Amino acid sequence: MTTSSLTPVPSPIAPEGADALALPVKAQKIGFVHLGCPKNLVDTETMLGALTQDGHTIVADESEADVVLVNTCAFIEKAQAESVEALAQLAEQGKKLLIAGCLAQKFQGDLLTLFPEAQAVVGTHHVGDIARILRQSQQGERVLAIQQDPDYLLQEDHQRRHITSGAWAYVKIAEGCDYRCSFCIIPSLRGAFRSRPLQNVVENARSLAQSGVREIILVGQDATSYGKEFGLTLADLLRALNTVDGLDWIRVMYAYPTLVSDDLLTAIAECDRVVKYLDCPLQHSHPDILRRMRRPSFDVEAFADRARARIPGVALRSSFIVGFPGETQAHFEHLQGVLQRARFERLGVFEYSDVEGADSRDLDGKVAKKEIAARRRTLMAAQQGIAYAHNQALVGQTLAVLIDSQNSYGQLIGRTAWDAPEVDNSVLLKDPDGQTLPGDLVQARVTSAGPYDLKGVVVA
Repeated sequence: MTTSSLTPVPSPIAPEGADALALPVKAQKIGFVHLGCPKNLVDTETMLGALTQDGHTIVADESEADVVLVNTCAFIEKAQAESVEALAQLAEQGKKLLIAGCLAQKFQGDLLTLFPEAQAVVGTHHVGDIARILRQSQQGERVLAIQQDPDYLLQEDHQRRHITSGAWAYVKIAEGCDYRCSFCIIPSLRGAFRSRPLQNVVENARSLAQSGVREIILVGQDATSYGKEFGLTLADLLRALNTVDGLDWIRVMYAYPTLVSDDLLTAIAECDRVVKYLDCPLQHSHPDILRRMRRPSFDVEAFADRARARIPGVALRSSFIVGFPGETQAHFEHLQGVLQRARFERLGVFEYSDVEGADSRDLDGKVAKKEIAARRRTLMAAQQGIAYAHNQALVGQTLAVLIDSQNSYGQLIGRTAWDAPEVDNSVLLKDPDGQTLPGDLVQARVTSAGPYDLKGVVVA
């Protein structure tokens, strides 16, 4: 199964059955497969919550499910292929499918043709309508629910069914994006940028805290544009969230470099619940490549110095793309030198790949795949040494650690405030008293360190 047979449908297709909630519901067992980014995860949890509220039972074992909700990703070709493979495997098992997310938004009605098992194809605009859509499909109709220019916005009355482990949860603060990076198709899949109202987000955070969540992670395709429609800023939101009782940590992901203002840095530094962590995907360092990416050209090292000066003890996370069309050896060596000097505490390096619908696909100067892979290995090998040095400096220190889980050996697995779940470092802890549980925030002494993980012992 490949993605080559999929062709986007050019015309907008509106869902039918606006009164479908008046139809009787047949309670079913709903399985789910989540693919893609944290922002997509919020959509998965929102849809599962809506289906639960409508009387359905969510099951973790797909083999037990009557219908499987597959929330897909189409950000890069690899993610798109992964989504199609997951759908094909479920189809081969004879499962009925609800296909949602970015792949649904991109390929629309072609997915109904390609997968006869699909009861519905649900674009990114119709996340909140999933219960209505399932009722409609139960009447024997195959539903295509697509809005060509999505403008869905999460509301506080949508109850989520959390599928993350540990005492943390993502909070989506915005949808869509107004930037037009040449390698990205998110604006075509998610629409223009739009913010959730500040009080809406605060009430969402308060509800999560009351349910036992200790850390919230603010996500949006461009978190730093938050509030621009209302005359507000991300710094305003952080200060408001900092007053929510019960939260220990507030983390921001996906800052846009030119929107990281002094006021934002001050808010991160001064708000006691906001972790000293800044995630800002910079993508490259050389002006030539940034120009081809349609990204702002700026001084990466000066950016890092400024953030560290204004937020004492901050951990900086960034991500970069290697092998972008036109990237010469000289461009790569420029990036290599910048990263050696900037010494990001956390770093992701991604291999460029063409994406159907992205403007960069048509650029000249393509880099061979083997060379792209070699460049990534070179950067990650250098980063391993930088990360090891950062972690070695923590040995002997006592740090706050949020416990996410416990392994089969009885060891606790947690994170420091400098580590986002699923993408950053872990801390492996022994607990002499055996009283610590997942969800606890403890003090731990670091006894040893590797490049990407710490080991230690709970002391309080």
